[in-house]
Amino acid sequence: MEMQQHAERIGAYLDRRQAEIMAMIERLVNMDSFSLDGGDVDNVGRLVADWLRQAGFDVEVRGKPALGEGEAWMAGLGNLVVARTHPREAGPGIVFLAHMDTVFPRGTAASHPFRMDGDRAFGPGVADMKAGVAAVLFAARALNDLGLMPVPMTLMFSPDEELGSPVTTRHYRELLPGARAVLCAEPGFPVGGVTTERNGAGHMHLRVDGVAAHAGRCYEQGASAIIELAHKIVALDKLVDLERDVKVNTGLVDGGTSANSVAPHAEARLYLSFRTVEDAEQLVQDIRAIASRTFVPRTTTTLTGGIRLHPLRPGADTMMLFDMASRAGDAIGYALRTNTARGASEAGFTSSALGIPSLCSMGPEGAGLHSPDEYLVPSTILPRCKILALTAIQAAQAFAPSGGGRPAA
Repeated sequence: MEMQQHAERIGAYLDRRQAEIMAMIERLVNMDSFSLDGGDVDNVGRLVADWLRQAGFDVEVRGKPALGEGEAWMAGLGNLVVARTHPREAGPGIVFLAHMDTVFPRGTAASHPFRMDGDRAFGPGVADMKAGVAAVLFAARALNDLGLMPVPMTLMFSPDEELGSPVTTRHYRELLPGARAVLCAEPGFPVGGVTTERNGAGHMHLRVDGVAAHAGRCYEQGASAIIELAHKIVALDKLVDLERDVKVNTGLVDGGTSANSVAPHAEARLYLSFRTVEDAEQLVQDIRAIASRTFVPRTTTTLTGGIRLHPLRPGADTMMLFDMASRAGDAIGYALRTNTARGASEAGFTSSALGIPSLCSMGPEGAGLHSPDEYLVPSTILPRCKILALTAIQAAQAFAPSGGGRPAA
């Protein structure tokens, strides 16, 4: 009976704000927020922060922590937005996660702005995850305005999830111990899919330094960083094991100064995907072994990065959270189902690395992610907002503060 009463109150609150929610999604989609353009991501962050302050939340914008060797590129990333209902000393309570960054470069929002076509909405990042940002905003505000949460709420809006959250996860290690549960608003899968199992991901950077020389006049005096990198890329590709779902992808390559010069430098960015932490640790070890080998004399290699987002496994806490979400769905007549995803998310980090009960893909449903055809199903927005809120109420009552977690990789 209590669940149904909560569902009616939350439903009435959110139903009245349907147009406001859609307007927020449209506004967010029409703002570029490519991960590597920190200024654009921070524009989204300011919109989110201002809205939350007006809604009565305490808002903190957190910049980058001290960066280590090989991490200077992170200085240009955006800032994390944190909103709380209680002082930090009260603990994180129930945590809502969403990310503000997308994979779409600056200018995409202008060339492909938000548009509706029947029960589909299109635009860069419309599902992944501008709609999820809006869902967190309105679900948390409903709970706060209605006074339905017996514990604190913490909302986290990350600027770098599409890069594996290299900066954000450091903040999570500091801010989230003691959280009761995490609800991540990554896009829901069609027909009620909620993710209880996800792959993990890693990002690594290879930098090779060689010796420059004129490629025609004195080729033998040079040492090609590009050829050294090419040997390493071929060796890395042999680590792919599709039967175990272990993958290494060399996604970006750059190097050299001119076609008639032996390349003095080259670099590559690697993406790793894996199902278990054990596979991840072995994969990183194997990559380091390849990086330490020298194929072209007089070249040197520097390797940085590692495991970024840990896998989400369907453990007892995760399945308990899914049961709560399923009951929430039943209360509003919206059936949910479990889903396994091969991509990574921050829910895997909070679950596997920090030991906090976590559930993913709680946001509005969509498909075609990271493509020009990415779309959102608008009819799922209100149900998903309601389920987020109703799941949070149950989790607040069921879970005690957690702590501990794995050491940083």
